Amino acid sequence: MNSMLWRFSSAALTCLVAVGAGMLGACGDDGQAPDAGHQDADFVVCQDTPAVIYMPGMTVTSMSQAYVGTLVSAETNWTPPVASAEVGLDTWVVRVTDAASGMPADVTMTAEKPRMPFHTHGSSTYPLVTAGGPGMFTVSGIDFFMSGYWEVKLNVQPTSGPADSVAFAICIPD
Repeated sequence: MNSMLWRFSSAALTCLVAVGAGMLGACGDDGQAPDAGHQDADFVVCQDTPAVIYMPGMTVTSMSQAYVGTLVSAETNWTPPVASAEVGLDTWVVRVTDAASGMPADVTMTAEKPRMPFHTHGSSTYPLVTAGGPGMFTVSGIDFFMSGYWEVKLNVQPTSGPADSVAFAICIPD
């Protein structure tokens, strides 16, 4: 079975993620999300990795567990732009909140070069981070030059206290 290509519909995958998050009502009787589309994507490139498929609102907890990073939105710099994390130059909007209070975190942010841990290489450029409203950041120029499991590490520095980071393990599909 390891040689079998696994294909998931994006709606079914959304349903599986929702069930895993304890949101049982997110799936219809047929196991599909209620707004199930008809486009399939091949996610075999991320099989047996910790990567997840992009969904608006996906969250990660910081290394110290003091902050929560939320990937509010993603857009690929195609013509026309695609509202997803895809191969190409991506722009993300990320919100950072205090894990204890849920309030926007008073931090600054920098981005490391995205990397492919299993390939032991990454992008040659650093994404640009622009601060927005409280706890909001735009991360642009994320160079996903090929499909697969990518890690995007964002460093957060509070006004007082030790530095921390959030790392998104994301699948960029074929």
